[in-house]
Amino acid sequence: MKVKETFLSLQGEGIYTGVPTVFIRFAGCNLTKHCTYCDTVYAQDSRSGEELSVEEVVNRTKGLAPYYKQWVCITGGEPLWQEEELERLVDGLKREGCLVTIETNGSFKPPGWYTKVDSWSADVKCPSSGVCGVSREDWFRTRFCDQVKFVVGDHEDLAFVKAMLGRHKADTPIILVSPMLPNNEAAGGKAFVANREFLQIVWNFCTENRVRWSFQNHKIVFGNRQGV
Repeated sequence: MKVKETFLSLQGEGIYTGVPTVFIRFAGCNLTKHCTYCDTVYAQDSRSGEELSVEEVVNRTKGLAPYYKQWVCITGGEPLWQEEELERLVDGLKREGCLVTIETNGSFKPPGWYTKVDSWSADVKCPSSGVCGVSREDWFRTRFCDQVKFVVGDHEDLAFVKAMLGRHKADTPIILVSPMLPNNEAAGGKAFVANREFLQIVWNFCTENRVRWSFQNHKIVFGNRQGV
């Protein structure tokens, strides 16, 4: 499998924010037109990754955090672009007692083996992403332990989320709304204040619609850096 990087950090977003996590970042993304807010451009090209076996990746994971019931987040790029290798890696990590979450851009349907994973985090691309329409709505019909995330950058995005919530109000995954943060590292440290008015609008939207707020805490702390 093509792997761009492995590292130990804290989960910066989603329902497991703050949890010590080993990250395995796959190289390669299936979207030929990439999201406007993509913060992992360096992982888009599969040729940039290192070819590793399942055993090698599992051993690296154990070396980074050698204790039982370790949370591991497989991200990308797009992990499901390497679905066969991904399933074998999940099997290998589960044999070692790891708890596994996978982050996907939502353009692939949930695989038949998706229940092997402790929690999926699937994006639904809003209009400002530039790739609205690629995400599959199958992800709304998974489990309560799974996450469906909307990254929002403007009022049009919030209207889109509102419409989607109306269509899927009886479905079970945890819904997250995440305000977009700048990719520019110099702006990353200022985003907390610079976008305050919009942040408050998103906060109130989450309150009114009974969905969860999510924030990319790692960007606030480090800017747009690798390995965090």
